[in-house]
Amino acid sequence: MSKPRPKRFWADLKDLVRLWPFLKAHKKTLILSSCLIPVISVLQMSVPFILKRTIDQGVLKGDFHVLTLGALAYLIVVIVEYCVRAVQTVLTSRAVFQMIRDMRMSLIDHIMRLSARYHDKNLSGALVTRATSDFDNLSESLNQGVLSSVVDLAVLTGAVVGLFLLDWHLALITLCVLPFVLLTINLFSKALKQSMLLARVKIAALNAYTQECLYGVNTVKVLSGHKDSEQKFDKLTLEYRDAQMKSVVADAVLFSLLDGIASITIGLVLWFTVRPSAETFLSAGIMIAFVQYVQNLFDPLKQLANKIAMLQGAFTAIDRVFSIFDTHEFIGGDGPAEILMGKVEFVDVSFAYNPPTPTLQNLNFAIPSGDSLALVGTTGSGKSTIIKLLSKLYTGYEGEILIDDQPLNAMDGVALRRKIAIVPQDIVIFKGSVSFNIGLGEPEITQAMIEEAAKYVEADRFIQKLPGAYNYQLREGGDDISVGQRQLIAFARAIARNPKIIILDEATSSVDPASDAIIQKAIEKLFTGRTLIVIAHRLSTIRRCDSIAVLEKGRILETGAHDELIRKQGKYYSLHEKLLHDDPDALA
Repeated sequence: MSKPRPKRFWADLKDLVRLWPFLKAHKKTLILSSCLIPVISVLQMSVPFILKRTIDQGVLKGDFHVLTLGALAYLIVVIVEYCVRAVQTVLTSRAVFQMIRDMRMSLIDHIMRLSARYHDKNLSGALVTRATSDFDNLSESLNQGVLSSVVDLAVLTGAVVGLFLLDWHLALITLCVLPFVLLTINLFSKALKQSMLLARVKIAALNAYTQECLYGVNTVKVLSGHKDSEQKFDKLTLEYRDAQMKSVVADAVLFSLLDGIASITIGLVLWFTVRPSAETFLSAGIMIAFVQYVQNLFDPLKQLANKIAMLQGAFTAIDRVFSIFDTHEFIGGDGPAEILMGKVEFVDVSFAYNPPTPTLQNLNFAIPSGDSLALVGTTGSGKSTIIKLLSKLYTGYEGEILIDDQPLNAMDGVALRRKIAIVPQDIVIFKGSVSFNIGLGEPEITQAMIEEAAKYVEADRFIQKLPGAYNYQLREGGDDISVGQRQLIAFARAIARNPKIIILDEATSSVDPASDAIIQKAIEKLFTGRTLIVIAHRLSTIRRCDSIAVLEKGRILETGAHDELIRKQGKYYSLHEKLLHDDPDALA
């Protein structure tokens, strides 16, 4: 992978401006915070003057009254400055944290609305990084980088003004050193920017691979592939470490150089002003004030240099986050999804995930309202693709898909999926209560509806035996309940929405005979009063369906009822015979 190149200043600034729509909701807090910045600058600028007067008028002349007032003034100014800084930091952080929360919510909503095709092309680990780490980096970079840099610039400006008010000769000598400081910062900032960008790329790759390994940990164990996984993980961590070390080295050298330049500046001024031939005499108070101002000048410069990486981190995070906001691979259609009957029709539908290789070719079939259709075929025949198109996870197909004689393309995808219940083969159980896992937090699904759905599919029988019943907290993935119980929760989840269309991708997992009997009884109830589409794996389920569609390589070879297709002695007949002899329960 080639190293990413840092963008130009104006492009970075343009990215920063894009935050304004999210920041403006908190502009009052930001304005109040901004008003405190010049106060901080003035307070810090006044400290060296207080020290100068206290030393020259109080210490050297022995005026105890001036010394007391000076010490008291110094103490008050320092305390007030720290208090103002604290308030300014809290206000700034509050605005940034609120903005980050708003952005994160908007991004998650945006990601959820992106098409399945987009998610196929992008690793989920990389998207997780965008929604978590990148926002954390952005928050830190804005608080400690961008916005605190404004305070540093204000303090730096105050130091320059203070130097000229103290002694313009000293100010000019000091400012002569600034070009060397800026040149040093500029040279090292390029290395810092490059290493920061590279580190972001490496951590995204590491996050993506970590999630991939954890997701497939059991498969890796079974296939004894953990050594290969460890080697790849080690390679990614080493690359990330090397990218970070480049930042650390550049940062360390830059800080050392800036400290050295500051010390040289103070030494030069002392040499020019205290040597015997010097024309200008500087009092002890002026010299101490001068050293203080030089520190006030170089400390912000060092902070700004140190924040270059953070600033680049902010620009990088903004760029990465907005790269998703700028993606508009949405599913089209914003019309209502009113499904009153549940009639489904595919008219000359063709589709390809990767054109020109077709996945579906000229499909034609119709399911009358309340009927059931079994999709039968080997792996790769197009069964799952039909389901994905019907639930509008994918568009871009040729032909037409109709629901209740209304074109699917015109319907809003989110609204449609609320009307169609899908029971996937791989059932997802979330960490939370049984009630939450059935209702999934939908406000219109009441507790009474949840319990009624569970009773309908006979999931209530095992739920009532759990500690706390519907309030029982399930583990993520449902490891604390059986496979059959997870299937019953999925059935209840579908029924609770009272859909006119249910899509069932029949599970192939084996369960004990008692659980299987309950599941088969629940499946039988799914056939009642609604349109049902089944990706069938069992002959018992296939026979229950009103019609059967046999698919092969994206085409429908045969359609008809079970008895009708048996009499034809075509593809379905051969599949049926094979199943009877090899495995009477499951369709391979």
